[in-house]
Amino acid sequence: MIRSVVPGDLWSLRRKPRHQVVLFTEELLAQVHRPAWFALRCMLRGNGRERSMAVYQERGVGAVLQAQGRRSRPEQDIVYLASTGPQTAWRASDYELWYRLLERTCVTAGQHQVQRLYAAPPRLQADLREIFRQIGFQAFAHTTILHLSGPDWNQGTTLAAMRVQSRRDHWAIHKLYGATTPHLVQHAEVRNARHWALPLTQRWLSGAHRAAWVLGPADDLVAYLRLASGSAGHVFSLLIRSAARDAAVEVLRFGLAQLNDTRPVYLFLREYQGELLAPAQDLGFQPIGEQALLVKHMVVPARRSLLVPAREPGFELRAPAPRIAVPREDT
Repeated sequence: MIRSVVPGDLWSLRRKPRHQVVLFTEELLAQVHRPAWFALRCMLRGNGRERSMAVYQERGVGAVLQAQGRRSRPEQDIVYLASTGPQTAWRASDYELWYRLLERTCVTAGQHQVQRLYAAPPRLQADLREIFRQIGFQAFAHTTILHLSGPDWNQGTTLAAMRVQSRRDHWAIHKLYGATTPHLVQHAEVRNARHWALPLTQRWLSGAHRAAWVLGPADDLVAYLRLASGSAGHVFSLLIRSAARDAAVEVLRFGLAQLNDTRPVYLFLREYQGELLAPAQDLGFQPIGEQALLVKHMVVPARRSLLVPAREPGFELRAPAPRIAVPREDT
């Protein structure tokens, strides 16, 4: 039986599950995901666009799936999958249970006008990726997670002359994104200029603290560096023009100079940013994992030409024309 979370699930979520997978996003890598706390918020506020949770419970076997909404976007990320209870040959496997939960999550997302579902399973877990494929998820990119685990082998001290992102930079950042990102990825992410806006207030309940910097003229940016900071660490992501990739080291070194604690530091690089991998490793970043970025579109765009109504007789307004009688000769 698949249902929503109830108070009895809070205790079981505090215990270590038999099998669990965390699908890391930038925000989840910056702060620890707490399934029990997430379940409590779902129980108090209910499943919706902001967060959703599905629970399977039958004969001592349980499984959960948690999805986190994106700020001001009709989208959700699948972030957590777990199974509890004994595993036997005559019972359904963990992947079968997660498949059922994923089906229910898609239905719930559609009921709450969620237009896109995202997931980032580990690239090497083929069985996990298969259940997403069977539900209708499609891969649009792959990303590498790097961890700062060594010294600056470049031994340089030059920092890029970056400035703090302002409101007037949103459109310029979006132009930089369009110039450095493949069309397939842009179609999957469906971003606009408002996506790059930073939250006006930073509260601990709203997620990781965010900051961003830009490099270049206001109408033609060269690089964009974003930082998400939380209790578990700092996560950087980078946009930079291919002609200016030599400045990647200085840009990353500028970001590292803004940190004033010893929390772990991570960097997200996608496969079409492969030329940045070597400069990042020169700074001490080392790959620790790869993810497949998946998306499922919950809506299908319908396009209709504005000229069609004019060509179709069914939409044409017809008014009867008055008939003029011909004068009779005998009158």
